[in-house]
Amino acid sequence: MNRRNRVAFFNILSIVLLNGISILTGSLFSRLLGDSGYGYVKIYNIWASVIAIAFTLQTQSTLANARVEYPEGEQDAYASSVMSMSVLAYLACSVVVVLFIRPVSDLLRLEPFLIALLLLQAFGTFCVNFLNTKFVYEFKAGWNMIASLAITITTFVLSVALILYLPEQIRYYGRILAIAATYTIIGLFSCGYVLTKGRTFYRRDYWRMCIAIAVPSVFYNLSDLILGQSDQVMIQHIMGEGAAGRYGLAYTFGNFMFVIYGALSRTWCPFFFEEIKLGKKEALGEKTVNFLELYTVLSVGFILLCTEVYHIYAGPEFWDGTGLIPLFVTSYYLNFLCTFPVNFEYYHKKTKAVATITVVTCGGNILLNYFLIRSMGMAGAAVATVISHGFQLAMHHCYCRWRLGRDSYPFGLGMWWKYLAAYAAMLAFVWLAQDRWLLRWGAGAALGLWELYRIRKRKTLI
Repeated sequence: MNRRNRVAFFNILSIVLLNGISILTGSLFSRLLGDSGYGYVKIYNIWASVIAIAFTLQTQSTLANARVEYPEGEQDAYASSVMSMSVLAYLACSVVVVLFIRPVSDLLRLEPFLIALLLLQAFGTFCVNFLNTKFVYEFKAGWNMIASLAITITTFVLSVALILYLPEQIRYYGRILAIAATYTIIGLFSCGYVLTKGRTFYRRDYWRMCIAIAVPSVFYNLSDLILGQSDQVMIQHIMGEGAAGRYGLAYTFGNFMFVIYGALSRTWCPFFFEEIKLGKKEALGEKTVNFLELYTVLSVGFILLCTEVYHIYAGPEFWDGTGLIPLFVTSYYLNFLCTFPVNFEYYHKKTKAVATITVVTCGGNILLNYFLIRSMGMAGAAVATVISHGFQLAMHHCYCRWRLGRDSYPFGLGMWWKYLAAYAAMLAFVWLAQDRWLLRWGAGAALGLWELYRIRKRKTLI
């Protein structure tokens, strides 16, 4: 197995283990917890993700730039130094939360005990993501797979044991405790590994570069999270935990395509930074076309088959979210297309532009959610997200095309518009053939065989 395929295989496998199995176990936990309990856990995890981004400065987002700026021998020192910065920022923010834990508890609609768990889980999540990112850009994908396997198995076993032990009305505590404990323990180990390997607490040039890139990334990542998750929080506030649970399970099922996108992106991005630095435009263009083709085929295949699979995956009380799944996948597909301009912006250290576009899109999404949820219910939230991601893609593409240079930008409209058009055509086909499962499944099988032939012919996944 050559280097490209080996890295791709382990990167994809680690992401699928960490997130894909969580999606599959959603079927079990939704039945054990019910729609309200499942919705409560979903909202808790959203707030944990918010804290993980806001309190830690997202310093791992600068590791790719560090590989461009500094020689190989300084990479561990850089990682240790910026991890130290994140630890200090997290501790300072956590002290403030603890001092005002009662009003924070009222604002988030979570008990003070769960706020304490949020702080622990958020820090552990950041540390795990930091080490995962470090391994990705060091092409050590096998270690990511091992860590993902440990997290997945531990969380699942603990969750089931605690849920079955606790009374039915508070079973959701079992799922929350299992996730928090697993990420806290493995996160602390990850943090210790990075700090002891680099043995560098502070270096001025490291911190200066990191702050310049990471602080705008906080706004970008936070806004991107809100863009993707504010619909569930607003549904909870407007329609209740039950609706949030039903919407959240359909969202979780559709999130499988976002997991696949993340896995493929983590395979493509390291080669992007390496080859654009070396000026290998032809090789980069080849990998990009392969990436576009593969993800388009996977997305189309998913929406062709999703209805029947979801009815096996979810209990009947959750089936009113079935029609939302193609809309979720469409949002992920538009987000996938943003990969190309956003990474080009990151390479040129234009993180302020990335953050600005995402903040504007996020604000528009919240407004759309407010009006569309009230008028269309859960469908309004899904439609609002599709519109927002489309607007986000247009802004990123125009910025790269007209501000960073038409000649230097390698991902022009001519490279990807036909894939978007093909996806849109198949989305219309799915809507017209929604009651004809045999037709949809036949088309999905034919498309899958064609893509397998293409992969075999080019002898590489991406």
